[in-house]
Amino acid sequence: GKLNQSIDDRYCINNQLSKLIKYKHHISFEIERKIIAANMSSLRNAVKRVTHKERSQPRHRAHLGILEKKRDYQERAKDYHKKQDVLKAMRQRASMKNPDEFYFSMKSSTTNQNGKHVKTEASIQKERDLGPDTIRILKDQDLSYVRLQKQQNKKKIERLSENLHFSETQNNKRKHTVFVDNDEQANNFVVADYFDTVPELAGRTFNRIKKKDLSALAQQLNCRRQQMGKKLAKARSAAYGELQARAIRDKALGLAEAHLETEKLVASRGRKRKIKEAEDGKPAQYKWRRKRA
Repeated sequence: GKLNQSIDDRYCINNQLSKLIKYKHHISFEIERKIIAANMSSLRNAVKRVTHKERSQPRHRAHLGILEKKRDYQERAKDYHKKQDVLKAMRQRASMKNPDEFYFSMKSSTTNQNGKHVKTEASIQKERDLGPDTIRILKDQDLSYVRLQKQQNKKKIERLSENLHFSETQNNKRKHTVFVDNDEQANNFVVADYFDTVPELAGRTFNRIKKKDLSALAQQLNCRRQQMGKKLAKARSAAYGELQARAIRDKALGLAEAHLETEKLVASRGRKRKIKEAEDGKPAQYKWRRKRA
């Protein structure tokens, strides 16, 4: 019995050893296979590959121009379908139009040869036949509307000016006065050295960054911050453009208000005489005769 047990133990040990040897061979084989695959991939990248070139126009069709590629066809197809969609929408709108449609403005306007709406002679004559009281009411409404628009525009200008650092919409720009001791310092005065900044920022009247701050910012800036800087600069430029346009509009509304007010005063009663003709867009000036109250 002891002999049989020793034989069985020896058999189990031999089986375990054989399994370990097979596993070892398997592991080594896998490692060798991965090494070979890695070497093959590096060799595959080292070998020059075939350069696939686009097919050109055949010689017998060279008179037709460059051969159209798929990208060219896609752009042409998109443009064609876009135009077809517009035509389809216009046809649908024309088919759904009511032939009995009527507006009162159709009686006072017509279309000319260019297809633009113009007033008819009858409507123009009707406006001429309006009484002075009706014309005065219309002028008062125009004057009130111009004053309302001017007030709204002025509020928007104030809001934009508060958000922005400086404004160059007026002729007088901001100035920074520096006092020195004598004429020699004034002649040798350098703006960039005085404000400790680079010459490119010396002409600014706002956000004049110093050299030490510029060096610190240059180390921290990356691609994303540069893009954000471009967006902010673009937004700021658009804001200054809007501010300048609103300043011009405010001036135009002021002139319109002056013209309407002058017309209203001229249409009123009282003896008057013109003392100055209209010039530079400004209305003419009148002087009224003094009247005892």
